[in-house]
Amino acid sequence: MKKRRGLFLVLEGLDGSGTTTQTRKLLNYLSEKRLDALATQEPTDEPVGKLIRDSLSGRIISPQTNARIGFSEGALCLLFAADRTEHSRLIENARQRGTHVICDRYVLSSIAYQSLDPTITPQRVIDINRGCSVPDVTFFLQVPVSECLTRLKKRKDAPTAYERKDILTRIDRNYRTTRKIYERTFGPIIVIDGATVADDVHSAIIERLAGYLPL
Repeated sequence: MKKRRGLFLVLEGLDGSGTTTQTRKLLNYLSEKRLDALATQEPTDEPVGKLIRDSLSGRIISPQTNARIGFSEGALCLLFAADRTEHSRLIENARQRGTHVICDRYVLSSIAYQSLDPTITPQRVIDINRGCSVPDVTFFLQVPVSECLTRLKKRKDAPTAYERKDILTRIDRNYRTTRKIYERTFGPIIVIDGATVADDVHSAIIERLAGYLPL
């Protein structure tokens, strides 16, 4: 009998919204149910993804000026699409084996973050990502900017260029105003209250996931 194709599930939200925590919890949950599952993330740990991470963390040095630099949103938009194109091969190979794939961030993040540059429209982001894997469902963790900032202050990791109140407020607005255009190409979004304790957020995700994967 042909093995059933695995689901592709995405966790989205602002920096500090808990996408990484919920990705890990969902992976553990599916594994406990003896279902094959894989957790992944964007940017990936592959070469293009590492380049993106280095840019966001200010670890790239210009050979001309010897100063730390970060790529423009336009360059990042293209780099994310390149990273995602390769990432989609891994995702689809896993799904063909019947493995469920859980991804921490995906195209919706590119729309919300890269459209900080007003010359980069949501439709442009979607167009350069056509052909990439399409999620079965995207869970968006809705958390107020103030709460995200409080959580981010507790992290030990170096902050990224986006971890400021004014920027996160703009990204939050972008998330809210571009969901419909995302859904037309990359499938449904389910909004989850991410401001509660992590276990309650996880329970809410599992409850909504039941409609896609009877557990």
